[in-house]
Amino acid sequence: MSCGCNNVNSNYLNRALVTDNINTVNGTTKHFSNASICNICHPQSTSLPVSDIPSPIEEAGFCPPIGEPQMLTLMAPAVYDESGFNLCRTIKLADFVNACDGPMSRTTDLLFDGLTVKDLQNATHLQTQVVDIDFNFVCPKSSRYSDIKPAKNNPNLSRITLRDIDVTLAVKVIDNNCRVCKEGMMTLRYLPGEKCPGYDKKTNPANVVIDLYTPYGVAFAAENPGGCNKLVPIVNYVGFVGSDTCQNCSPDYGVMPIANGANSFKYLPSDAMYKTFEPNNALTQGISAQGLAKVISGDDEHLAIGLTLYFKVVYFVQYKFNHEGLCVPPKFTTVAGSIETKSCLQFVEGDLLEQSILPLSVCVEPKSYS
Repeated sequence: MSCGCNNVNSNYLNRALVTDNINTVNGTTKHFSNASICNICHPQSTSLPVSDIPSPIEEAGFCPPIGEPQMLTLMAPAVYDESGFNLCRTIKLADFVNACDGPMSRTTDLLFDGLTVKDLQNATHLQTQVVDIDFNFVCPKSSRYSDIKPAKNNPNLSRITLRDIDVTLAVKVIDNNCRVCKEGMMTLRYLPGEKCPGYDKKTNPANVVIDLYTPYGVAFAAENPGGCNKLVPIVNYVGFVGSDTCQNCSPDYGVMPIANGANSFKYLPSDAMYKTFEPNNALTQGISAQGLAKVISGDDEHLAIGLTLYFKVVYFVQYKFNHEGLCVPPKFTTVAGSIETKSCLQFVEGDLLEQSILPLSVCVEPKSYS
């Protein structure tokens, strides 16, 4: 419950309105009175010595004023350099392996989450979304791995060499009525070795090398946390994998759907290993990448998928900006129903609450105070 010190109509305000502190927001002139405290929060006494009078910071700490600022600082991700390129991978549908058939050492050219080769053959259209990319920097499984090194004679440039990257796509199978009839996942390898499936000198070469301006450095990941720790330079993929995990999964056994079985599963032994997707839907400092994919062509035997990769050098920088009013999202309309408490009904049907606490400024009476 509020003490009332933030109410602009309250007689507890012990400072007069300063007329030179005026701001125009969306064509409306608003007066912002100086920050103050009330006698309830901090009783005033004219007999107190000067040394006992709170400082402006202490005053604001007792009753944070409610209002809108004229100038704010913003910590924002700034792009210092960016570039991109296109790749295209052609794969034989017969070369796909269903990851749900059982544990395997294979990590690419996989179908999972219910998607099958037959679905791809029967599709009228395929819509793809790049969910995750393993750029092969950390714990490589062969001598072919990606790396980041300083460019020759220029410490502010980073030379990124990409090899054997695994791209995981969310796939929507669309029929001739434009209905999504199936959804699933696939993982494809781009930039493979010269003797590996999908290699093409012009459209999907063995490696790609790019230079980016990285004056504040690059991000690192721990390659061997359990042993002699090593930090490896990496590219962060800004994707679509969230941080939610299974809360009721057994630590010793996993479960796998049984083919053609409705809500049927079988338990897997504790040594059954599948790829673990780590959360990637956050922007971080260093070199970040984003991806877009498109089905270029396809038939009953082959599928060609184009991949666009954007690379951005991002650092968080603090800026000043003029404040032109709070942005309040539009409110959903309520569904008719019985609400017993009239005050609750008024709240539900009323305006959205606003984040309007700001030290040293007092604006109109906020909706968050009764």
